[in-house]
Amino acid sequence: MTPDDLRAVDAVFDDLTAYSMRVDGVPRRADAAAAFVTMLPPGCDLHNRHAFLAKCDDTAIGLLHLVNGYPTAETAFIGLLAIRESAQESGLGRALYQAAEQFARKNLHVRTLRLAVVETNPVMSFWTRMGFSPTGEIKPFRGERVTSRAILMRKQL
Repeated sequence: MTPDDLRAVDAVFDDLTAYSMRVDGVPRRADAAAAFVTMLPPGCDLHNRHAFLAKCDDTAIGLLHLVNGYPTAETAFIGLLAIRESAQESGLGRALYQAAEQFARKNLHVRTLRLAVVETNPVMSFWTRMGFSPTGEIKPFRGERVTSRAILMRKQL
């Protein structure tokens, strides 16, 4: 991603209102695009962050955020995978995830992928189909107006 892609990222978030309502309780967070391109867990450097913008015929359709070395050196953490609601159920989420997994294997040389599923976002079955399983860890999650729990999942590569 480049700074020029911020408008395209914004356009994807414009078409994620159902997701936003489930995890934040608002139709769209005002800082969603900026947070996507800058978010990092505590203790991680910018060189650990990899943000991807998926396009189809020059239209931005998906986003993926990956942090290398979090929470351990041999792990990469998927912070967000989102496909425009108008393009969901088309296999694009699976394709974007598979590209990210290949990138993590080839370029980051990690042994494990991790992610957190917000309980109010019904995507657990998607991640299970991608080969992830719950770790047993559950953490509090606080969106803008929604309080929930984040269920941590992992996949050994």
